Amino acid sequence: MSLRTFLRRILGSLTTIWLVTTLVFFAIRLSHIDPLAALLGQGLASQAQAAEMRTALGLDRPLLQQYALFLSGLARGDLGRSLFDGQPVVRAIAQSLRFTAPLALSAWLLAIALGLALGSLASRASAWEAGRPARWLARLTSAALVLGTSTPVAWSGLLILWAAVPLLTGLHPGPARDVAQLALPTLTLGIASGCSLGRVAEAGLSRARREPFFIAARARGIGPLWRLEWSALRTTLAPVISLAGVEAAFLLGGTMVTETLFARPGVGRLLVESILRGDFPLVQAIVALMAAGYALFNLLADVLASSLDPRLREETE
Repeated sequence: MSLRTFLRRILGSLTTIWLVTTLVFFAIRLSHIDPLAALLGQGLASQAQAAEMRTALGLDRPLLQQYALFLSGLARGDLGRSLFDGQPVVRAIAQSLRFTAPLALSAWLLAIALGLALGSLASRASAWEAGRPARWLARLTSAALVLGTSTPVAWSGLLILWAAVPLLTGLHPGPARDVAQLALPTLTLGIASGCSLGRVAEAGLSRARREPFFIAARARGIGPLWRLEWSALRTTLAPVISLAGVEAAFLLGGTMVTETLFARPGVGRLLVESILRGDFPLVQAIVALMAAGYALFNLLADVLASSLDPRLREETE
């Protein structure tokens, strides 16, 4: 990827972040949700305190002035304070990231390993050298990938949680229980993302096995087997890496269903609670973080994919 293309991608990423945060800003403001009314209803503020907070937050100003204040604070890195506990938004997100980051990283690594392994196995359904048992196993694996991709995370998470209830009830509080509580949501997210990666790997490997270079390499008796498989996998890594970047961004900010289902603290659960409470600063900051993560991981994935596949470098330059 040339420097010009890289700078253009950075500019596009910044534009994406700006568009997403702008849409969220106006969607929240035009939804007629009054967070101060929630504070009054819960007895967390008096009428005088609510009026002072409305003035301090600029909610009594015209909408465009509020937007200008929001952009200036975003440019300075000042994302404001939570309306409900008063702590800085950056601190609240950092505290939630301590729980989301290990979950997202472990699920992402599991998804890559699972996707490549299952995709490689499923691709052998069209391999002429595979025997009948291997083909049946490959077809079952391909069907499992389709099922895993189409199954919502909420359903798969409920099934995993239901199956693991006897295990969790038999564990006493301690390191073993903590590992199990991390492993279950990791497995839920890893299966969902891994099946998507597996579908891409399956399509790429099936196509590579029919290419002349692979047929010629097998006819010449190139071995060992892992070298022959690696020659096919190399042509598939670029699209897999590109999708892995998208999945990384999803896992960083899109864990709300899993964290809510497994009662884990984290950024996703914090976003759900902030939306329900009408905590404007937190919602805007989390969405901005998700947009930034999406743009960053996509950019890194494209750079890595273009470095592995010269054809992509020629297309982008």
